[in-house]
Amino acid sequence: MEDYKLLKERYLDNFKSESTNLKVLSICKVVLEHENSDSDYWNEDHGSNDLIRIFENMYFDDDWKDLECDLNNWSNYQLELFTQAILGGYSSYTNNGTYYSTDKEVIKQITKTIPNRFDLLIPIIEIGRKRKHTDFSCQVMENLNFINDHFDILLEKNFNYLDKIQKIIELLNLSDSYILDLKEKIQKASRYNI
Repeated sequence: MEDYKLLKERYLDNFKSESTNLKVLSICKVVLEHENSDSDYWNEDHGSNDLIRIFENMYFDDDWKDLECDLNNWSNYQLELFTQAILGGYSSYTNNGTYYSTDKEVIKQITKTIPNRFDLLIPIIEIGRKRKHTDFSCQVMENLNFINDHFDILLEKNFNYLDKIQKIIELLNLSDSYILDLKEKIQKASRYNI
């Protein structure tokens, strides 16, 4: 993995990271290498899958925190691509929230980064609000099936994700008709938690 100095030299004006964490820089490198390439890389989940592999194989709690902090330094376009990527990459193992595998260990392995990726959404939306840039929020709204499909995984990890999901709905000012399925899941989960 190239270090900070080499990445900065290689990508000049596009390199925005201030992190010295090599795992964060590995994510930056993927974004930098493909930010001006064919959009199919991002639209067909290649970018998602590349990032998810890095997350699955390298990331620990401190790395996620470092990445979240560093996102404030990234350009708007880099954050758009990154947001799209962290919300994708699951189409190969789920169909509308139903996993192709019924093996709980397989599902656990392929969904282990879902909570971490989800945890980046509120900070990304807040960065967008601070910058008065709506495309981050649009990426979340366009990929709301990420939350809907992985609702149970999130709540199994920690029931506090219910509050975080509601916070995202609030931040995005989503109408009930737009999130009908998600609202039903929230109401059902809230009844069971009482």
